[in-house]
Amino acid sequence: MTHYLLVLLASTLTRTTTAAFYYPDPQSHLLEHILVDNWGAYASNFSSAITPCTNYVSQRGSTGLNSGRTTAAQWMRVLFHDFITANVSAGTGGIDASIGFETSREENKGSAFNDSFAFWAPYVNEYVPMADLVALGTVMSNNLCGSRLMPYQPGRIDATAAGHTTGVPAPETDLEETLLFFDRAGFNETDSIALTACGHTLGSVHHGGFPEVVDDSTVTPTNTNGGANFDSTRGIFDPLVVSEYLSSTGEKGGPLVTSFNVSSRSDLRLYESDGNATMQALLKQGDGFLDTCVDLFKKVVNTVPSHVTLKEEIQLMEVKPVNVTFGFDKDDKLILTGTIRILTPAGSRSPKTLEFSIAGKSYNLQSDPETGTSVFGRSGSEYGTLSYFSFSIPGSKARKETSFSVLGHSFSLQSETFIYPDTTMINGAIVNASIATSTSTECGNLKVTIAVPYKQQGTLAPKVQSQQITLNSKSVEKDGFKICSGIAELENVPTGLVSLKVFTDGKVADVLLVNGGAAGW
Repeated sequence: MTHYLLVLLASTLTRTTTAAFYYPDPQSHLLEHILVDNWGAYASNFSSAITPCTNYVSQRGSTGLNSGRTTAAQWMRVLFHDFITANVSAGTGGIDASIGFETSREENKGSAFNDSFAFWAPYVNEYVPMADLVALGTVMSNNLCGSRLMPYQPGRIDATAAGHTTGVPAPETDLEETLLFFDRAGFNETDSIALTACGHTLGSVHHGGFPEVVDDSTVTPTNTNGGANFDSTRGIFDPLVVSEYLSSTGEKGGPLVTSFNVSSRSDLRLYESDGNATMQALLKQGDGFLDTCVDLFKKVVNTVPSHVTLKEEIQLMEVKPVNVTFGFDKDDKLILTGTIRILTPAGSRSPKTLEFSIAGKSYNLQSDPETGTSVFGRSGSEYGTLSYFSFSIPGSKARKETSFSVLGHSFSLQSETFIYPDTTMINGAIVNASIATSTSTECGNLKVTIAVPYKQQGTLAPKVQSQQITLNSKSVEKDGFKICSGIAELENVPTGLVSLKVFTDGKVADVLLVNGGAAGW
């Protein structure tokens, strides 16, 4: 298994708020959660949309499976349409979620864009913009549907309006114009052909959206949208689209090669533009085709406007703290609670006990009964196992500590000022915040901000707005801490996680993510 380094967040299986100490930072923490916690305990539920990879997220059960539509392919189409209007020489466009504002354009017809944005919207918050999710959708489609594990860098910035540049290759677009669109976005002819083959190893073209490409003979009770597949395995990321095209077997490369409407054979024009040399080279690669696709998609997802600088790749922690936070027990005594996640590769035995060390004392933790599974750690068709070890440590053992350790890994800790999760919550559009501090700072002098994702006009991508919470001057005492409280009234009910920050001496002392949506956190 290729080892990245990852970090995770607790889900609503535990409680409706998730607490401080997000390792190594909230953004990496949240995105790693999507990448790694695929199924079972603490699952992000992001993977549910493409499990199985023939699934169609907007319709459930047999209705979705019989639709002939494929969410994994849909996500890749969204990425491509957001990307292809980039002008790399001018430093504009690329992956910026502007596609959400552009769905009325004829070049973006079909439900793929709004279907995808509707599923992704609850995951948008201060740390996770829609543009990062547009990229992540293709990364997950690669990772879960049979391709190689694809690395992922965060840091994209959402557009605030539709892009000025237009021009997406359509079935009827001629070869010269198609290659101009690709060239503008930074792809030469060879890479344009290969990227098209990679993008068309999943999914179909549908009569419902493209009757000029696919006739109504494809519409059946088990294919209600009339999908004509690109290859014989529409839910598996594999090289079959290449071999079937070159051998004229199976789906023969799909409807954009074989359409009854000659003017709609855009894939055929592209593949034949160099005498099929690129397709022949891809065929010779065998499973190496998957590595080529990862490289090409990585170039696509990392094409961003010139003012955006992507961050380092999300890295995987085989040992990961989950929902670690200070709080108070029923006797109002300080406690440290949380969970440790262990990722065990397929074929290896998961641990049943785990040693947790703090303040020179070790605790022997027992594994929780519920486990999860992750594509990270897979071997062949088997996936890695995620085991969880919950703990509760008396504050007398942890109050002054600045770190704890598990299996040789050390994690930072602070109890001086923290957001008290048990009494920090959202009720509709009302936020109640509680801050615990052992410092001499008065409640009214603590700065608390919140960032809230709201619906916005013109796109299904939420917009994040910030405001400040004023804390009451009076406080309640608990075990040597002042508990400061305040209330904020929001403009509307949030679409996803609301993030709270408390500052001391101008620096962020703590962050809490409150689940105001249904993103499976």
